[in-house]
Formats: sequence, structure tokens, C-alpha cells
Amino acid sequence: MHHSKPYLQAALLCEGVTTDENGRHNIHNEFSQYTMGYSQPFTVLTIWRGSENNQQSYTEKTEIIAPDGRVVASGENGPFSLKDSTYRQINSLLLENVDFTHEGIYELRVTLVDSQDREISQNVYPITVV
Repeated sequence: MHHSKPYLQAALLCEGVTTDENGRHNIHNEFSQYTMGYSQPFTVLTIWRGSENNQQSYTEKTEIIAPDGRVVASGENGPFSLKDSTYRQINSLLLENVDFTHEGIYELRVTLVDSQDREISQNVYPITVV
């Protein structure tokens, strides 16, 4: 499949990520829901794929948004490049003490911007807090 712009292949919440001596990533305890309260540290893992003939530089911006619209956690990774469709970029962002004190559906929002801060892609995923 041909992609005209970079795209998010995966976004995961997990307790942690390690990398072995061969560069393989090990994902520890992936989850999609959380129990109310302030969180233990956890990782947002993302995998971006490139597009054809791409010389841009990108930054990933990650936010967790509460049901009332408050941003309860945020961070970014970058800059990085995705030169062609064979490239992939694996990012991990450690978040601590996220305010999950209200029950409901939170949003994980992952946005890719170029070097001029123009939005290239935005993906939103639900996080259920019970």
C-alpha cells in the first residue's frame, strides 16, 4: 500500500518497554483501561511509518484528555525523520501521576506535526477509567 504521508501504525499503553541487544522491543503489560486514582508510571508506545520521498522532520505530541476536556498528561518526542515507506520510528513516552480520578472515557490523542508545527496526522483512542 502506498502512503502519501506518514501514518501511525500502532499506539499502546503499557507498564514499560525494554529493548534487547538486537534492537527488538519487549512490551510489558499492555492495557486499555485503568482504575480510578492517580496512576502508577506507564508508557505510551507509538510506531510511525514513513511515506515515499519524504525529507521532513517530525515531532510527536501526546496528550491524555479527561472526560471534562482537561489535559491530564502530555509530552512529546522528536524531532525524527521518516524518509520513505521502509522507515519506522518507535517512540516511548513515560507518564507519571496521571489524574484518572474521575470515572469515564478519557482520550489518548497522538498528533504528528512537521518542522513548521503543521499537523500531519492526529489519532484519538479511548481509555476507559472505572
